[in-house]
Amino acid sequence: MKVEESIKSDSKAMKILKEHKDVILLFLASRLIFIPLIFLAGNTYAGLINCFDGELYATIARDGYGDDALKAFFPMIPLLIKFIGIYGTVVINNICFLVSLFILKALIDKSRNKLLILMLTVFSPISFFSMTIYTESIFFLLTIASYYLYTKKRYPILMGVLIGLSVFTRNTGSIVFFATFIGMCVDWRKKLYKFTDILKAYIPATLISLIYPAFLQIRYGNWKYFMDVQGEHWSKVSSNFIKTLYIQFQVIFTDTYKYDGMDFTFLNKLNEIYTLAITAIFIYFIAWEVKKIISLSKDADIVSAAVLIMTLLIISTTIRDPEYNAPTVSFFRYYLVMFPAYTLLRDKNEKFVLGLMAAGTFMSIFASFLFAKGVYFF
Repeated sequence: MKVEESIKSDSKAMKILKEHKDVILLFLASRLIFIPLIFLAGNTYAGLINCFDGELYATIARDGYGDDALKAFFPMIPLLIKFIGIYGTVVINNICFLVSLFILKALIDKSRNKLLILMLTVFSPISFFSMTIYTESIFFLLTIASYYLYTKKRYPILMGVLIGLSVFTRNTGSIVFFATFIGMCVDWRKKLYKFTDILKAYIPATLISLIYPAFLQIRYGNWKYFMDVQGEHWSKVSSNFIKTLYIQFQVIFTDTYKYDGMDFTFLNKLNEIYTLAITAIFIYFIAWEVKKIISLSKDADIVSAAVLIMTLLIISTTIRDPEYNAPTVSFFRYYLVMFPAYTLLRDKNEKFVLGLMAAGTFMSIFASFLFAKGVYFF
């Protein structure tokens, strides 16, 4: 019996490998491309892991949140480092990214652009940062998995747990928190969800989301400490979405715009061109989905539209303002970690998706090389 069970188990594993060989091969290909970049940049793997935010996460895991500036970083990665170590966290990040690809494939399985969308994702910043101790791959898994459960109208408790954990990982998880709530309320009116399903999802989602603010209140007497720190760091200038776009155009098309005496270099201009392109694509997606919502189309995606709208408004009016972030450190990784950037491509023109895949792959490889060299282009 044990031999038969072993044979059946091996057969099942082989079947899974055959069904998902495209995802597995692309995942391995991304490692064959990104890992050599680290050494070509004159860095080591240990050096890469300790670059920029990676060093700060390790510091929190070792010493706690003593420094005020560290309170802007949410607890998921520090806790993983504390309990399973830095390289254990790297393993978890890689696994999370691979599982995310399986979920993405399931969401776009009927799309003629499936392979191109998978390639775009595999060679995105999420992939590169899954090899470090950043939050990108864990956050992507939690949000796309909760979105998958939302589309299937199943397991609301699990969906709520995933949404809550996404907020526990990084504060932009709140975007998915509110977007999914909007979607569930609309679906409740359509009788696609029960009111009890909303409660089942949002009781755990809310409780988990409040863990870090509760910790800050108990430990430091200020539940919104992370907001205060981020506000002090990012919001030193008055801004709005239109103003940010205007400054981006100034940076791109003029050589006279300066901030605090700093010249905008080629990399600064490239940052703004790339981010502006992503903004334009997001606006296109939003317009497409809003048009379907207005026409009462059955395949209108309210959650994705809400995520994209909130992403543009929140990120573009805080950390994406080039007037403050000069010379600009690019935050397009914040945009590209949002699942609608990939799932909404399933019905788009094949040439359009091919162009995005080619441009996105080039930019991600280029930016990864700079990051490995210690140039904070991401």
